[in-house]
Amino acid sequence: MRWRWVATSPVVQAEVPAPKPPDPQPPTLAEAAKLIEEASADPDWGALVWFTMTTRARRGEVCALRWRNVDLDGRTVQIRRAIATDGRRNLVEKDTKTHQQRRVALDEETTAVLAEHKARAEEAAALLGRELTGACFVFSQSADSSESLVPSSVGQRLTRMAKRLGIETHFHGLRHYSATELIAAGMDIRTVAGRLGHSGGGDTGRTWQMGSTPGRRPSTTASR
Repeated sequence: MRWRWVATSPVVQAEVPAPKPPDPQPPTLAEAAKLIEEASADPDWGALVWFTMTTRARRGEVCALRWRNVDLDGRTVQIRRAIATDGRRNLVEKDTKTHQQRRVALDEETTAVLAEHKARAEEAAALLGRELTGACFVFSQSADSSESLVPSSVGQRLTRMAKRLGIETHFHGLRHYSATELIAAGMDIRTVAGRLGHSGGGDTGRTWQMGSTPGRRPSTTASR
């Protein structure tokens, strides 16, 4: 068209295919309780699963979280960065998926879980003669918390754990568990979207309307 080789463009006749319906597969209240109970056999893993369920953080965001972004006294956490893999499968730290930072309020129970988790991390670092600083990762497999977790490995571990329990869900389903709980409790879509880190309520609303399964809405938070 620009070079005047053709009079009309066939592109304008194309039709955009319908988007694939969302399939969040959030666990039920009973399933969420089973996941927490199973994960708690490893306190550090249990803390990660609990944190994800209550803060709705993405997998890469959980892996990138550092202690300087956690305010236990103020009961808030700042989601600022994410861990991802580049084309060579190397881990890189980057902006969040929506390139937006957000502050998430922590409930009393989640604050206690993180405080206990931090105490364990401080003890592990001290055994190496090191100090747990603000630059250390909140969730890490290294003894001094200096290295981040691998997002894909975190997702695979959750999937394997759910499969052992006979639960059909995945890591992303933990985010939607919290979203369905908040919406069922009457919270508006835009507020829920903000906690999920969506740029607006559209994605959250479409997922709820198209992807939710009747009878799967939990009404309260799973007990620790």
